[in-house]
Amino acid sequence: MQIESKLCLLYGIILIVLLTWCPATAANLTAEDYYNQGIDYASLRQYTDAIASYDNATRIDPEYAYAWYNRGSALLNLARYGDAVASYDNATRIDPEYANAWINRGVALGRLGRYDDAIASYDKGLKINPDDADAWYNRGNALLYFERYDDAIASYDKALKINPGYSNAQQNRVVALNQTGQSLPSPTITQRQQPTPTMTLPPLNQQPTPKVPLLYAPFGAIALVAALSLWRRKS
Repeated sequence: MQIESKLCLLYGIILIVLLTWCPATAANLTAEDYYNQGIDYASLRQYTDAIASYDNATRIDPEYAYAWYNRGSALLNLARYGDAVASYDNATRIDPEYANAWINRGVALGRLGRYDDAIASYDKGLKINPDDADAWYNRGNALLYFERYDDAIASYDKALKINPGYSNAQQNRVVALNQTGQSLPSPTITQRQQPTPTMTLPPLNQQPTPKVPLLYAPFGAIALVAALSLWRRKS
């Protein structure tokens, strides 16, 4: 009898721990919970699942700029560029000072061949954060398509000032210099035959990353009370 009582008490304690630390059920998930899920999926490159999580987050909180931004980044990785632009549009509407959203919007527009719009988007992002080497590089790439070689060189110069080891910016700068008839600044730089630059994707913005809420403990407390009552009756 004493062993049974101790077992009941032990079961009650175990139940408290399980119920206290068990993740929240879907019915209790908040926008932040779904956002965190999306971040986790994206880190595993499970972009379709990430988008579904961000959709849930924005359904609960339509003004969740971070969720819209990361949704756009997941879509960008799936080459769904038009949908990505729409997500970045929401992010920048909610937060006009969201530099990364403007910059990634430019990347998506560039992939759609909308280089003039891409340049305008890079300009808005760089006005907020002028120290983004990738943005200057991508801006230079977009300018190459319009044969605006001097402007492209100026953008690559900005990128190289921020990151002197940026090899892609060095190489594409050579392409632009050749088109203007200027001499190469360094014989060690490999020349590209055609101005076919690639777009560099800025990293995902993973902030904020709040902790996932846990279930409340009252159910565990009830279990403990029940176990104690049973233990008293059997003692």
